[in-house]
Amino acid sequence: MKTIVSFLISLMLLSCISNSTKSEPVLLSNPKDSTLIVEIQFLKNLGFPLSKELELTVLPIHWERSYVERRKSYKVMIGASDYKGTSFSLEIEDNNEYLKYPKRGRIKDIYFKNGKILYINNREPIPPILEDGRSFDDSLNGINFRYNDGNLSEVACYYHFDPCDEKILLTSAGEIQKVIKEKKTCKKGCGNLIFFRAPGSYKIADNKVRVRKEPSVKSEIITELNKDTPIEVIADAEVYEEVFPHYGTWGKVKLDDGTEGYVYGAFLRAPAEPDVVAIREKAEEWKKKNGWKGK
Repeated sequence: MKTIVSFLISLMLLSCISNSTKSEPVLLSNPKDSTLIVEIQFLKNLGFPLSKELELTVLPIHWERSYVERRKSYKVMIGASDYKGTSFSLEIEDNNEYLKYPKRGRIKDIYFKNGKILYINNREPIPPILEDGRSFDDSLNGINFRYNDGNLSEVACYYHFDPCDEKILLTSAGEIQKVIKEKKTCKKGCGNLIFFRAPGSYKIADNKVRVRKEPSVKSEIITELNKDTPIEVIADAEVYEEVFPHYGTWGKVKLDDGTEGYVYGAFLRAPAEPDVVAIREKAEEWKKKNGWKGK
């Protein structure tokens, strides 16, 4: 039976933890020394701030919590189960009194199967909904990605575990296969959760993205950059803010003229992250070409 490797890197926002350990990853020369080589490279390409200790951790194959790393704003945990394989999660702690576990917060899951990315989910607590009374500690919410044999195959939006707005299906070559109109509307938009922006090379993810003096939407605007402009992130600000429909941190950037500023994390695209803007533009072209009527 094939084992699904699910990556659950839990980041819990802690107010009392003071020291951060960050370093650029140096991959092991001998793959036999670790089971993390492929997964670590993918995490690095997502913009995750890897420490050398995390890179050298050998993943367990039986149920246990094998690794805990405390940082300035969160902690990293690695665990495993015989049923689900090795799992990591990214979690920002929150106080939701309506939940069974009130400290459960926003979560990003990254799953692998046989060393290849399988899907990336965004989840968050949802309060009871009037029409059905449901509430969940960690319902699917916002934009989610599915992969087939390591290739992006689906971009979909969710609210309260239910698909909403549109679902875009892609071929292995990255072309639009089909666009499906969902019955429900995304009541919280279709945003992304951006928990980290490690130092490295990125591209601007949308048009007219503002570079600000401080990590806040209320801060002074330094300049605007267009989509696909290369930009260097020199630090993760670790300042979390909701910019509808997204939630995440800010990246401290350095412009070509040496000026430093901040770009909101959802408007930066790391090498392994899907180009959602381009995919949606292709989807609009597909709908026009195929006389799409929302079916």
